[in-house]
Amino acid sequence: MNQVKEKIKLLIDASITSVGGGLQVALAFIENIAKDPEFEVICIVNPQIDQQLSAVTKTKLKHYYVESTVSMPFKFLQGFKISKIEKKHKPDFVFVVFGPAYWKPRAPTLQGFALGKMLYQKELKVALFEKILNFIKAKLFLMCDSFLVVETELVKQKLSFFLNYDPSKIFVIGNSFSPSFLYFLAKANQIEERESEYFQILVPCSYYPHKNLERLICSLVFFKEKHSELVSKLKLLFTIPKESAEWLKLYNLAKNNGVEAYIDSAGFIPNSKFARLYISSQAVICASLVESSTAVFPEAFLSKRPLLVSKRDFATELCGDAALYFDPLDEENIADAIFEIMTNASLRDELVKRGIRVLHDNYPSAQEKWIMQKNLLLSLSNREVN
Repeated sequence: MNQVKEKIKLLIDASITSVGGGLQVALAFIENIAKDPEFEVICIVNPQIDQQLSAVTKTKLKHYYVESTVSMPFKFLQGFKISKIEKKHKPDFVFVVFGPAYWKPRAPTLQGFALGKMLYQKELKVALFEKILNFIKAKLFLMCDSFLVVETELVKQKLSFFLNYDPSKIFVIGNSFSPSFLYFLAKANQIEERESEYFQILVPCSYYPHKNLERLICSLVFFKEKHSELVSKLKLLFTIPKESAEWLKLYNLAKNNGVEAYIDSAGFIPNSKFARLYISSQAVICASLVESSTAVFPEAFLSKRPLLVSKRDFATELCGDAALYFDPLDEENIADAIFEIMTNASLRDELVKRGIRVLHDNYPSAQEKWIMQKNLLLSLSNREVN
């Protein structure tokens, strides 16, 4: 008689990640593991994830908790509540989708790392308060003494040095696009697109200072001065809620510089419908000063849209020759890159071709990423890897 394989009781803490690419990673992982019969899942999420998880997925999760999104001082109190949940269910293993955890798990733990700014403090010249926060977060990672998972070899090297962490406890699983992005992209491609009156460049990100959005807007001043006959055809499309203070700040900056006519925002877009923004745009731009990784690159390659990117080590590692690079600190240089991508059709075509190759070489598919995540969890919990 075949012995029934005992399920791994896994506690997932996805309470910290509420915006940006990390949210996509969390959603894809939870959707996948909920369907896997080898795991009994105790899942802790925040309202942002709860709103986008399918009802079917929620019914497949053995235990499901929704914790509020709170500021850092209250995360320790929330961590105490999560610690009580762990004590109640006694999981075999804990996965913190993106850390640091503000509690110390009793079970062996894997934590995701996506705090790229922490590794570039000297280059970014971060303020003292942020340095203090980064110091606390670093201590939290060290306190847990957990395994860590990152999305690039570059981040692994920098993180190991920064935390003085054993590199054998840091694993690399490359970023990818979400299954919902691929599904919606296939649907969107079947819809006949109307020719746009604008050359629309998508800026797909939440607002953070390191995203460098202010310089991106100010680059439009140079574009307007140098290419007055073309600027009325240009539109930068952001993905920041229009009712937010961050959008008002960006819009006022544009208005004060006379370039507000050349920006717009799609507002909040659910993860499942993000692909439509790529399809309706002619190019994609990422002006970030630092990233630990980002879904923007594989999403641009997959949707066959030319990519403009900051010339930084994190970008060149992931994009190779499949992007048009610019100096993110030079607003005129950003404007020149926008002009080049807007007027050079052969360059756009070539970048798209290279992007398809780089997507294949540098990024796992959504299914491949899930298999790597699952196998890592099985391995670390001393189970047989498929």
